[in-house]
Amino acid sequence: MLWSKFARRYMFSPKSHSVINIIVAVSLVAVAVPTAALVVLLAVFNGLNATIEELYSAVDADIEILAERGQTFEADAIDLDALRKTEGVVAVAPYIEQSVMLSFGDRHTAVTLRGIDSLYCDALPIASLIGRGSIEAATVDGDIVLGYGLASDIGAYNLGSEVALYALNRKQLSTLLPMSGLSRAKVQLGGIIDSNADIDATLALTSIERLQRLANYPDRLSGIVVSVAENSDKRAICQALEDSVGENYKVRTREEKNASMNAILRMEKVAVLLIGALIAIVAALSIVGSVVMLLTDKRRDIATLRAMGADRALIRNIFVGEGILLTMLGTAVGAIVGIGLSLGQEHFGWVGMPDGGAIIESYPVELRADDTLLVVAIFLLIGIAVSRLTVAHTLRKKSL
Repeated sequence: MLWSKFARRYMFSPKSHSVINIIVAVSLVAVAVPTAALVVLLAVFNGLNATIEELYSAVDADIEILAERGQTFEADAIDLDALRKTEGVVAVAPYIEQSVMLSFGDRHTAVTLRGIDSLYCDALPIASLIGRGSIEAATVDGDIVLGYGLASDIGAYNLGSEVALYALNRKQLSTLLPMSGLSRAKVQLGGIIDSNADIDATLALTSIERLQRLANYPDRLSGIVVSVAENSDKRAICQALEDSVGENYKVRTREEKNASMNAILRMEKVAVLLIGALIAIVAALSIVGSVVMLLTDKRRDIATLRAMGADRALIRNIFVGEGILLTMLGTAVGAIVGIGLSLGQEHFGWVGMPDGGAIIESYPVELRADDTLLVVAIFLLIGIAVSRLTVAHTLRKKSL
């Protein structure tokens, strides 16, 4: 097209004044840098979210079955073998939970203790979080496995430390003799979970049998965790499980359990994109300067074109094309640099996590094509809109 040929010639003409060339170069950088920054930022954001999701998948089951009313149910009320035969189900494991008091020396803290068995490790990769000791200390030996933060709270740093457990014995609870309703047991610290601060501060595990005896809850369960095959239809599996367990139980996915956290993460991503759009608008101001300078510098050329019969639309399109070309070049360079930096971080881990990041050594990144295309689209749309408005206003103001 005629206007695009003029636009390319004006931008790359060696006869252009050095000041204009500098302004054009600055405009390109001003668009490229925030484009690259936003591509990298979204890649890091996605990487951190994926890491968090992977981390919590070790403690939150794909699907969980709980009593509709009350906190526990009879252990034989649900046929676990029937659940295992459900299409798409990989593993099924029961558990029991009870609020207890942990005591070590003169330190005490309240925690929700979870009793599990060896099948639990088939349903959840909890063993992968063990920093010291073993998960079998809880599932087999009936000792206790604590998160690092929880162990630090009571000062139990060494494996083999004797920890006292206190729990309400619901069948012996008396208002006249409240202490008679407390059950006490001494267990050894058999493992330390070293994952992240949120999990480490709350996670405490022992065997189902130990916790059932401590709380005097024989043959009772708090819930059942279910692991499903990768890429399986969770909703279909949930429906099949609901049909199997009946209306007295509720079946929920990890996404439903963590709905609030997932909503917050989505809102944070929207906020990042809105900030990116504001940055794009600021970057577009540099394009305004370049286009105005080019219009001013080419006034004689514009007059010549008008004398040769060029209409106002052609002249407008020439300089709008200048702005679009600037935006496209800056966005393309920025996207390429951002992708390159993200891939470099992914493969070489150039930027490490701050001291104390026990799980990962460097910032995780996850490049997504849809995010990169969205960033490019934001910058292109804003650049095109600003170019059109700037050219129309300048031509009208200068009566060109």
